[in-house]
Amino acid sequence: MSDELESFVAGLPERAAAKDLSGLKASYAFVVDGGKAWTIRIDGQALALEDGAAEDVDCTISASDETLTRLLNRELGVTSAYLTGKLKLRGDFGAAMQLSKLLS
Repeated sequence: MSDELESFVAGLPERAAAKDLSGLKASYAFVVDGGKAWTIRIDGQALALEDGAAEDVDCTISASDETLTRLLNRELGVTSAYLTGKLKLRGDFGAAMQLSKLLS
């Protein structure tokens, strides 16, 4: 797994503190194909980060390490990655759309 991806995930609580996430209440599982997984639970400004993919999340997002890294570097668009099958979403697509508040 890329150090860049690990660093990004580790920095999510700090990123959340700097964003206006009011009204956002959702949980996400991020799964790197054949690798690590994380669960992120957001309730307004509070963000909890856990190792592993929990089953009780609103949305599960999975992709290869390369795809996730390219998305973070804005070398690949989310829509393009999804339509070509490189990015997989399962669960509440509305929750997935709200994630842009944190990632932008």
